[in-house]
Amino acid sequence: MAATNESDIATNGSNGEYKVIPLEPVDQWTPIDKIRTFVFLVVHEILDGEAMRAALDRLIRNHLPILGARLDVSKNKDLAYRLPKTFPLDYRLFQWSTRTVESSLAKAQLLPDVSQGDCDILHGPCSIPELEGVWTPSTWPTEWKFEGPDMPFLLVHVTKFADATVVALNIPHSVTDQMGVGSLITAWMQVVKGETPAEFLQLEPGALDGLKNPSEELLRKKNDFRVMRKSERFKALLNHVPELILYPKETLKAKYGEETPPLTSGDIITAILVKLAFLGRKSSRIVAISSAVNCRGRHPALPADKPYLHNAGIYSVFHMPNPDQVPLAELAYKHRLAVIEALRLENIERSLAARKEIFKPRQSHHIVEADQLSYSCTNWCGAWRNIDFAPAVVSKEDADGCVTAAPLVLGHSLQRSFPTRYNAQIMCKANGGFWCDFTTSTKRYPLVEKLLKADPQLVNF
Repeated sequence: MAATNESDIATNGSNGEYKVIPLEPVDQWTPIDKIRTFVFLVVHEILDGEAMRAALDRLIRNHLPILGARLDVSKNKDLAYRLPKTFPLDYRLFQWSTRTVESSLAKAQLLPDVSQGDCDILHGPCSIPELEGVWTPSTWPTEWKFEGPDMPFLLVHVTKFADATVVALNIPHSVTDQMGVGSLITAWMQVVKGETPAEFLQLEPGALDGLKNPSEELLRKKNDFRVMRKSERFKALLNHVPELILYPKETLKAKYGEETPPLTSGDIITAILVKLAFLGRKSSRIVAISSAVNCRGRHPALPADKPYLHNAGIYSVFHMPNPDQVPLAELAYKHRLAVIEALRLENIERSLAARKEIFKPRQSHHIVEADQLSYSCTNWCGAWRNIDFAPAVVSKEDADGCVTAAPLVLGHSLQRSFPTRYNAQIMCKANGGFWCDFTTSTKRYPLVEKLLKADPQLVNF
């Protein structure tokens, strides 16, 4: 990112050659202002890289020019798009690179063999950072501070195997979230097919600022996503230091009544990950368990039938003492209730207002109180539901009119210095299962292995 004058990005402006558009608070709060999101789309087809590259150029030039902008940062660290009024032919709209591997994807032994396992939970041979080393150029920045001059937003690297294609994307989190990436890929494939993609929403400034003039009491509501004083944040984070240094639906209805909301796969997978993360823990300290929740289709400014590129997430949160000792169904049920509560419009507005206030002093968000531990989970599965790479398959005779298998989607969207044992990503549902990025401490990992060996289908979990 290039530095610019503070006054240049105070309001929408222009210098004759480009427009300056300040980012909204929802797109530049800490830590997403530092993160570059990595997404790996594993497609079990041979894709036409040149057709995809040409279509991406047309998509940005003709339909989504904001992807061709650059990010400027002022002295006070506010971000703004610097968008050329017209793109010269030699302007770098994106960065593109390719690599060809002679072997099949299976022979490369980068992913678990889902056809051979007798366990319902399989470990991959490579971590996400290790896959980055194979499927991305070594020059790709992992955070914006490592970017070179005039770095495009969108970086694309295509790895061609004998029987598959891996499309790797790298884009600043300030520009888009996972749902936005999914909409971007859908529009990209529509252009490959020769169609005009749906127009992306362009919101008025402040549309996602939440409540107007909220009370201090509402913004600082404890045990929720909230504004914290510096002393509160320090005390809350202190609880995590020792850890870093040391090492069925019928049942629910019987307990909570017939109005019990049905559980989703996301609720159950989240509950499994939380229990694994705290396996064998003896402490009775309360754990704040939060999940990222998508506002598209739930906020008046974000109708469900319109694609939106930028960030539109809030958080649900619930609390449990020692999740290891809580039945799986109970954890999943509490997660479902928390999501329902977070998606009430008044709570969406409160969370958006809190986010705007958190942005002002450049606080990083951490949903935890002084006497608690925390764990967070992000579910990307909804972002990839409608992705179809059929238009880019090399053999058009086979591709026309058919839908390819859903791609396997892996990736990383975290600040690299953040300890990953306190969060997990449900990256996608594909190849008969859910693919998750899960980390635990070296002390707890043998307990996880022992559990999976004794109870591979988690019958007694």
